[in-house]
Amino acid sequence: AEGRGGVWLKLFYCLRCGDLVAANSILQQFGTTSSEDMSHVDQSVSNIVSQLAQLQQTQETIFGDSTSGNTRPAQLLASSLLCPTQPMSHARRTVSDLYQRTKTRSSQSVGAAMEEPFHHYRTACLAMLGGAESISEASALASSGLVKTVEDYLYASLWHAICLADGGSSAVGGAGALGAVGGMGAGGGGGLRKVSEAVARLSVLVNQWGPSYFEQDDAHASGSASDAVAYVAQGGTLGGHNEKLPSSGGWAYALPLLASQQYATALAYVAEAGGGLGLLQAAHLGVVMGVAGVSIGDFSLDGGADAGKIESQLKLLPMLVASYSASLQGVDAGAALKYLVLLSDKGKFVKEQVQRLLLETHQFTTLAGTIQPDGSRSPAALDAYFSKKQVSAILVDAAQHAMRAGKPADAAELLVLSGRFGALFELMNRELASYLNATTPEDFEKRQFWFRAASQFHAIHLASGRTYVQTALDDDGNLSLGNTFQLLMNLVVFFDRCREQQWEGAWVLMDNLQLLPKTESEMTVKLEAFRALDNCVRRVFHHVVLSAMEALCHLFRTTKQSGGGAVAGGVVSNNNVNQQNAIDQRLDEFRTRARLLVTFARLLNLPSLGDGDTYVRISQLEKNMM
Repeated sequence: AEGRGGVWLKLFYCLRCGDLVAANSILQQFGTTSSEDMSHVDQSVSNIVSQLAQLQQTQETIFGDSTSGNTRPAQLLASSLLCPTQPMSHARRTVSDLYQRTKTRSSQSVGAAMEEPFHHYRTACLAMLGGAESISEASALASSGLVKTVEDYLYASLWHAICLADGGSSAVGGAGALGAVGGMGAGGGGGLRKVSEAVARLSVLVNQWGPSYFEQDDAHASGSASDAVAYVAQGGTLGGHNEKLPSSGGWAYALPLLASQQYATALAYVAEAGGGLGLLQAAHLGVVMGVAGVSIGDFSLDGGADAGKIESQLKLLPMLVASYSASLQGVDAGAALKYLVLLSDKGKFVKEQVQRLLLETHQFTTLAGTIQPDGSRSPAALDAYFSKKQVSAILVDAAQHAMRAGKPADAAELLVLSGRFGALFELMNRELASYLNATTPEDFEKRQFWFRAASQFHAIHLASGRTYVQTALDDDGNLSLGNTFQLLMNLVVFFDRCREQQWEGAWVLMDNLQLLPKTESEMTVKLEAFRALDNCVRRVFHHVVLSAMEALCHLFRTTKQSGGGAVAGGVVSNNNVNQQNAIDQRLDEFRTRARLLVTFARLLNLPSLGDGDTYVRISQLEKNMM
């Protein structure tokens, strides 16, 4: 490098590293010449290097942040790699002409010029600074060995793409030229069209080569990176599905994808190929890109790109974050929530994922708090990111989702936390009524569960001195739901007594509930009262009437059997007569109540409310009492 023409080797590696300040410093140490002596540096080369060094200023490379962390005024960005000045474009064309002459001379030379140790480096420097063609594709450099690795090829291709920017176009300029060359649309205005086309050609090659071309092992030789993106569109969860991970963790292929602006495919591939670590990396990189305003899509010149592909790319970042959040939720639900709220611009999606987090982790206390003695909800993780009203809405939506998923117990707990006591009573009333007349062990177990849950709720939230539930129901005009709740709780006790053959206690409780007529004069009143009952009670009322008739029939039979001993031994006494009279009177009362119950059942048109033989069974029980 210190010999004749050694400046070209140093200059080449400065260009290869993107450090034009260092390149300019090297050229200043060597004299320039206007001659065609290939061991010296032409003035046009020094001019273009000097101008590029001015663009770089204090940055480590010319590709650094042109805004210097947004501290440099935007007006100073009018000149950039993607928007070269007229002098820079002129200097580049001069160097390009010099490159063409060098190529011609090289093709005509068969001796000394080709044997110069600096010959390939000089040709490569002229190609890079002149922008005539990429050194990765230049025939004059085919045997040079300067492009050995994938990184060399990508760097050379992208360097050449940048050199194609047209500073003379009015379509591109200022800070707007600093963004990505393309996005998910056609990419680039007039000044960047050639740049866009070059990047698009590179992206096509990278996608065609596929993972197996870049990865050192063949674990993913048969996979397509675009499959991972398509997988998201179908609602798939990314991360950790592959049994064998590539040694690079997916980055050997992801980096070329990123370099060619195939952002969606790159992130999806890392998440899928890199396992848990890959998902972590892809999610964090995607969030950073999103915050920086980078569109996470695959650059394409095709303005009419497939709508399904675009949709899947738009879903990618939310799904990456959601997938990573899901990987944390088993350990720390609060941390999982923090990642979900990073997608603050995805309102509906975020709330859906928070609902999923609630239902899958059951960490209701951690995420949503607990109900205090005054009826308020204690602050929890959700309150750090959502308003009280938003948290309540999320809890209600999660409860509704739990109901659709067949998890009413979760729904009840969520409704309590939401403060929607009206909806909670509707749920509990519906479940209590559904299993009121349980006939199978499974249904009986469910009835016991809901009865215990309702009793616990009553003990905690309806205890003496706690009025917030009644207040909430009254404010919503739902006090009738509380009355239905009390009725159903009593009906559960009634059916339990019937099941345990406690007929006297069951009948006394039914009488106290005042659901059935005791006299003819009460018939109309009780019919109106029935029509005023909640629908969930009316649907099961035929079971109530039938069980009441069964209790009455058992009491009649027991009372009649007890009367058989009143005249035992044929001896009749005043006591025996009085006892028999009392028994006969009670039997008559039972018969009267039974007749009233049959009439009541007929007027209720019970067969339409339940199974068709309900009325027949009630009538038969009444006949057994004659």
